[in-house]
Amino acid sequence: MAFLKDYRDNASGLLATIAEAEEAALDQAADIIAKAYAAGQTIYVFGCTHSAILAEDVFYRAGAPCFWRPLWGPGMSIAQTPGFLTSAAEHNEMLGNDIINCSQMKSGDVLVVLSTSGKNAAPVAVADSALKRGANVIAISSSSYKDQKGDHSVFANLWQMPGLVMIDNHVPCGDASLLAGGSVPMGPLSTIAGSFIMHALSALSVEKLMVLGVEPPVFLSSNAPGGKERNAELLKLQSVRNAFLLP
Repeated sequence: MAFLKDYRDNASGLLATIAEAEEAALDQAADIIAKAYAAGQTIYVFGCTHSAILAEDVFYRAGAPCFWRPLWGPGMSIAQTPGFLTSAAEHNEMLGNDIINCSQMKSGDVLVVLSTSGKNAAPVAVADSALKRGANVIAISSSSYKDQKGDHSVFANLWQMPGLVMIDNHVPCGDASLLAGGSVPMGPLSTIAGSFIMHALSALSVEKLMVLGVEPPVFLSSNAPGGKERNAELLKLQSVRNAFLLP
């Protein structure tokens, strides 16, 4: 069972690295989010394929803020689209531009873009189009890819774009931390790392909101005592109703 121990050790070691090496970047990003939310701006999050899981992970989630607004791009969710089509979608620069063009994003809003490789055309286009709208853009990606060129027409990858707050997930190139059977790359870490970063970013943002005197806008579990009542109060906020209730 060496694989289990090694995978656990690699995952826990990665989280320790993120907590130490990305502390300043996480604090900067949380400050941007908190100030934007306190000013009435919208906080968006976008990811393709398995990175889309991380946008889902913080949406309407017990223990997560109610301010996250995922941008659901067509063909981007592995749960709703055949696998190969999601790969085609995440390489589509025009689709990335259209996702922002068809959104209500405005100047001063915040967008978190999740892309471990950081080089597929769609997430790069989403980040670029958001910047052009005057949004603050935070990117979560792996620096192990930062010298690689993707398929966006202008930028090689997210690391080469000016104006982004970059958070390194420190995931190895190829997203495999071990060799199963001594030869097969396995043990992906990007979802583990991404979930840790997103929930850490959520908590840090809420701490800063509390300092600003803003009541923590956090959903509780409806299965825990007081949870349904707390969530019902949050659903009275118009911005929350717009995101979580049917029209």
